[in-house]
Amino acid sequence: MDDKYFDIAELVSKYLANDLTDSERERLMEWVKLSEKNDAWFRSVTEEEFVRLKRQELKAVDINQGWFSLLGKKQQERKRVLRMRLLKYAGIFILPVLALTMYFFMHEEQSTVPTSVAQEILPGVRKAILQMADGSSVLLHARQVDTFKEKDGTLIDLNGESIVYESNDTSGVQVAIYNTLTVPRGGEYVLTLSDGTAVHLNADSKLRFPVKFVGDKRVVKLEGEGYFHVVRNENSPFIVEVSGMEVTVLGTEFNIFGYDESGEVRTTLINGSVKISSEKNERVCVLSPGEQAVFNKENGQIEVSEVDVSYAIAWKDGLIRFRDRPLKEIMGFISRWYDVEVVYKDEDVKDYLFGCNFDRHATVLPLLELFQSTGTVHFEIVGKKIIVSK
Repeated sequence: MDDKYFDIAELVSKYLANDLTDSERERLMEWVKLSEKNDAWFRSVTEEEFVRLKRQELKAVDINQGWFSLLGKKQQERKRVLRMRLLKYAGIFILPVLALTMYFFMHEEQSTVPTSVAQEILPGVRKAILQMADGSSVLLHARQVDTFKEKDGTLIDLNGESIVYESNDTSGVQVAIYNTLTVPRGGEYVLTLSDGTAVHLNADSKLRFPVKFVGDKRVVKLEGEGYFHVVRNENSPFIVEVSGMEVTVLGTEFNIFGYDESGEVRTTLINGSVKISSEKNERVCVLSPGEQAVFNKENGQIEVSEVDVSYAIAWKDGLIRFRDRPLKEIMGFISRWYDVEVVYKDEDVKDYLFGCNFDRHATVLPLLELFQSTGTVHFEIVGKKIIVSK
């Protein structure tokens, strides 16, 4: 058994007994500051309520029996020395602290994801490709500042983090011309259309749209995932076409998840109301805030249910947030956002359910270690490839 279990347990127990020397206190605090994980664990085992409960539990603990059971296969002399060294703190709660310390270190070691190449897998950044009406392309990236015009006079403003369309056409010509914004894997971008509608596109997504809306409808076509904050116009409904389905609104906020590899399109309403319809099904659904419509691409069926909308829009707010979702879905998100290939050695793990609430702008390794710490799944990183197994 590693001495570090006993060393940290002793220091924490002496801390609780207010019996640390200056040098011991300094050593303990240095260990606590080594990582956020150390700090969080230390705070959890020293909070007042936790200490009170453990003291109560210890009244029923056979100290000697528990101690020797814990030491297991260590040599008898080592048992005696360690027992004498720590027994004076058993009255506080050395056994629970020691058990938790052992769990902490062993848990940390078992959750380490092996990497064949010393390379961090970094999160996505603001980047996109804008295809103009004449077929030419403009690479967009963070901190880029520029302004140019489309052939109808529409101003396109790149402000460093997003792209904004401002109608400047005084010719009176009512002919729609189109642009396409493509966000590659490992990217995200924000677009403001000429009517003021804001669209936040997730990684591996595409939006085709008119640079200026004409006629009595505002129609755009989405591939992938987008969050829409539509400016209200009672005389011109806003329509999103995606995978054989239409989402029609007057002015509202909603999220659409509709990647090609997914067998469904999920529309989640945050504010206002939206109408869902499809080519395969005559049924029309009207959503209320807090509801989600799931459109089955194969049969055209639409199912509506109440959901926690924060999970659907977490990506827009900088989070990887899931609750009881198949690992395949979560790894699909990771694959697109971190621009990595995911390979499964065991197909069964794809259906394992996981949850998380993780910073989308952090490196991916801590999240994989969190999943691996459950003991149900194993990851290995080889370059830009994540290998998943049982």
